[in-house]
Amino acid sequence: ALNEYLEKAHQQLEQCKQEKEEGKKYLEELQTKLDITTAQVAMFKEDFQAERNSRAEAVVELDDMREKYETKIEEMRKEYTGIKDKFENIEELLLLKQQQFHEHLETIDQQHKD
Repeated sequence: ALNEYLEKAHQQLEQCKQEKEEGKKYLEELQTKLDITTAQVAMFKEDFQAERNSRAEAVVELDDMREKYETKIEEMRKEYTGIKDKFENIEELLLLKQQQFHEHLETIDQQHKD
């Protein structure tokens, strides 16, 4: 009976050792999966940060472009206004010269009649 008891105890001990080894392998597999997942998360974080930085740079670039175009549009408006004013001044001057010319013709015409 003692021999049987020792034999059973020895079998249970061997089974426990085997289960311990299987548990150890399982833990190693889990650790490997955890390491891989941790690396993937780190890469995702880097990619996400790079994407965020890229978008931030794009926003700054678009703002710069908007400011440049707004400045250019303002310059063109000023140039247009200046040209328009000159044209209106020239138009007024032409009307004045035309009026003076007609008055001069009338004066000559009047002198001819006299």
